[in-house]
Amino acid sequence: NMFVFHRNLVAANNLYDAEYIRYFTGINTTVLPSICAYTNTVYNPLPSHREYILIPSRDNSHFNQLFFKKLKRSLEKYNSSINVRSLRDLYPFYNYSNLAHHPAIIHLPYQVSTMSLFEQYTMNIPLVFPSLKLLTKWHLKYGIVSERTWDRSLTGQGKNHSLIPSYYSNSSISDPNNEFDYSSIYYWLKYADFYQWPYIIYFDSVDDLVSKLLHTNFTSISQQMSEYNLRKRQQVLAQWRIILDRIRS
Repeated sequence: NMFVFHRNLVAANNLYDAEYIRYFTGINTTVLPSICAYTNTVYNPLPSHREYILIPSRDNSHFNQLFFKKLKRSLEKYNSSINVRSLRDLYPFYNYSNLAHHPAIIHLPYQVSTMSLFEQYTMNIPLVFPSLKLLTKWHLKYGIVSERTWDRSLTGQGKNHSLIPSYYSNSSISDPNNEFDYSSIYYWLKYADFYQWPYIIYFDSVDDLVSKLLHTNFTSISQQMSEYNLRKRQQVLAQWRIILDRIRS
């Protein structure tokens, strides 16, 4: 048994999956974040690319339309010329450098962890997300994180419980697949990548989003992301060395 233990590892590239695995199996899963250095691109905003990119919630046209209406009213209130465009409206097909030329990317997340988010963060592109409190409220009302659970992802309908119990029989932790309880959604969404990484910008309302776009120094944010990414890369490589050395020995 010890032989098997030392040569096997259960790992995830994000904390949400690690906690999800632990909830159902009791296994303490190692988190090994993706580095995504293959983009070979870094943040380089250009005067010709003033649009803020919006990545909307996937397959939720009702919420996305509602969001754009609120955003339009807020921009008028602030008398702002800020231009926010949906990613696919700007680029039906895009490459990494296209993204890096814009001042920031706004996300209305449909999932708690995506490879494109790792890529964007690695490129030091400033990222803007709804706060945990706001996203929980929006998800409870509109189901915008539509791929958070398998049931909603596959059928479009969420459930209020998992099909199997927690590994911990007396656990007070909320069911991760309960899509109808505020505290459960809040508890599990806090493990999403965009609430774990530093220097992500959060907004508490659409008005607050416009204010953040107007007053944030995105160049400074990007520089801080760059410094963090260097430390992260060293830490992740060190983790891999320890793991591989253990297997080899």
